Amino acid sequence: MDYQLVLQFPLPADESEGHFMTLEDDLVEQLEDSADVEGHDAGDQTVHVFITTGTPARTFERLRPLLVDRALLDRVTAAYRHVDEEHYKVIWPKDDSRPFVAP
Repeated sequence: MDYQLVLQFPLPADESEGHFMTLEDDLVEQLEDSADVEGHDAGDQTVHVFITTGTPARTFERLRPLLVDRALLDRVTAAYRHVDEEHYKVIWPKDDSRPFVAP
């Protein structure tokens, strides 16, 4: 597993970090043994969920149904990087100018 996939969500003032802790458990269940959910980090305005995987795009596709069910697909920015690199490549949303703030 050579890549870090990061799911970035805005954290509205009326939403708690606890909501994302529950999501993290569901991501683990959805991915089974295909990737490792490594945890999350919450800042003032964003939450990042970290996933280690060998196939970032395929891993994100496995998570899409869960994100749709949770009404989070429109809110997430997904990006990945090789573990030896610093720069992230955004894979979702496609052709969107939403900024990805590296954790």
